[in-house]
Amino acid sequence: MTKDFEDILTIDIFDDPVQKLRHDWRYTIEGDGGHCPVCDKFGKVYKIKLSQALALALKWVADHGGDDGWVDVQTQGPRWMLRAKTYPLLAHWGLIESQAPRSGVWRATPKGRAFIGADVLAPKAVYIYDNNVWAFDAENTSFKGCFGVKFDFDELMSATFKWSNVAVLEKSDADD
Repeated sequence: MTKDFEDILTIDIFDDPVQKLRHDWRYTIEGDGGHCPVCDKFGKVYKIKLSQALALALKWVADHGGDDGWVDVQTQGPRWMLRAKTYPLLAHWGLIESQAPRSGVWRATPKGRAFIGADVLAPKAVYIYDNNVWAFDAENTSFKGCFGVKFDFDELMSATFKWSNVAVLEKSDADD
């Protein structure tokens, strides 16, 4: 039995229940967030801004790395940086890197050093889902542009993902 062309055109992705679940889940996490219908884990796409605190943390890591650039932030980091515990977010922009998972040892990347030196710009925000980059903000900022930008918990929790706010990146751009 063969299907004619009109039958093929009427096939909908929602005929597949898994595709419908994926579509609904994506709509949920890009909105207010919610609990997964399969695993009951809460999910949401969060917009994290490149703030003054993150810029200062990047500068601290860059300035305190040894000859090889590595610094044990957990034992040497300033109290303000350790209390916030947000400095690892800089890795989502590619501005710092960890020596090993959960090691607490970090260094500024060449891109991070160039950002501090005003040689490159970085996206103003990163959109994160499940600790992975979902997208980058379309608008860029400089190191100095981060100053005056404060972390706002209410904004973080209320932000709704909007595709119009993001840059369309080539795969190679995201890997840098």
